[in-house]
Amino acid sequence: MILNQVSVDVENLNVFFGDSQIIHNVSFNVKKKELIGLFGISGAGKTTIIRVLTCQIKKNNWSGDIMVTGLNPAKKRNHSEILSNIGYVPQLELLNLYYELSPLVNVEIFGSNYGMTKKDARKRARELFSILDIPEDTWKNPLKSLSGGEKKRVSMAIGLIHNPGVLFLDEPTTQINYLN
Repeated sequence: MILNQVSVDVENLNVFFGDSQIIHNVSFNVKKKELIGLFGISGAGKTTIIRVLTCQIKKNNWSGDIMVTGLNPAKKRNHSEILSNIGYVPQLELLNLYYELSPLVNVEIFGSNYGMTKKDARKRARELFSILDIPEDTWKNPLKSLSGGEKKRVSMAIGLIHNPGVLFLDEPTTQINYLN
């Protein structure tokens, strides 16, 4: 595979916690502009794979050859660059949202992590909120007052705030109510 055409390359990923092997020889690659899904029963290791690719699991707990946006997450010095190249929407919003703050302020905070000004973050937030169908009358309310689906969509906006090259969505439809 030509590296500049591949966003994620995983070869023979194995993950261990203590004496237990959680992931066994998983291999796949994702080309630029390609969409893939990992499907499996609860406990199959989907989140664990995403956690390796997003630099959340230490290298001493996994083996294999991995590249994320052309960088090897096994090398700690690559972590900040990998994280600036990717977006991540966790399975549980409580891991990346400030419930006492509004959706706009949440996005401003996360945008600042990528060097965005408050003005630029708000502009991008408005674009994303519109695309993600977050009602404008909720943008300045405390996040805790939003529905589960609205919280999930705010979490997605945060994952997209900096136009990442790769977006990791862990259980992206959790709590989204399509009957709104």
